Amino acid sequence: MTFRAIVGTIAVLAGFAVVERSVDASTSSQAGSCTSAQAYALLQPGERLAVRSQPAPDATVIGMLPASPVTVVSSQSGWARIALENDPTRPQGWIPADLMMVDARVDGAITAYSRPGLMGRKLARIESEDTRFRVLGCRGDWMQVISERHGNVWIDRWCAKEEGCRG
Repeated sequence: MTFRAIVGTIAVLAGFAVVERSVDASTSSQAGSCTSAQAYALLQPGERLAVRSQPAPDATVIGMLPASPVTVVSSQSGWARIALENDPTRPQGWIPADLMMVDARVDGAITAYSRPGLMGRKLARIESEDTRFRVLGCRGDWMQVISERHGNVWIDRWCAKEEGCRG
């Protein structure tokens, strides 16, 4: 076996260990409640996404999401609860969380953590990167995200525009 193959295998196994040990607000049985976080939907131009009454693929469709950004108010079992019409006081519905994205293109740095809050360990400092993250869940002011480069991490700062938020 070559050295590259061994290193590659170790890297893959380490990645699985990171994902397995992470605190996952979206796939756990408990719902994560957000402080009205913004994200954008990963949709093709003209595409619309069904907004459901419950976090289930067979739940009643209560609306269609034509554009973004949207306001995420909670997450549960891989679903994001969003405020319809981007107003947290308006009716709310559910969409698959992994169809939501946030971006690292912000002024300043973003710090990635192993967990939300004081118990989280700093994993990386993300600065001047054009990285997109898929949303996994949320808790308070934190967003649980995943990317190819950084894996499954928690961030407390992000951009909710597909084109980024740099000044």
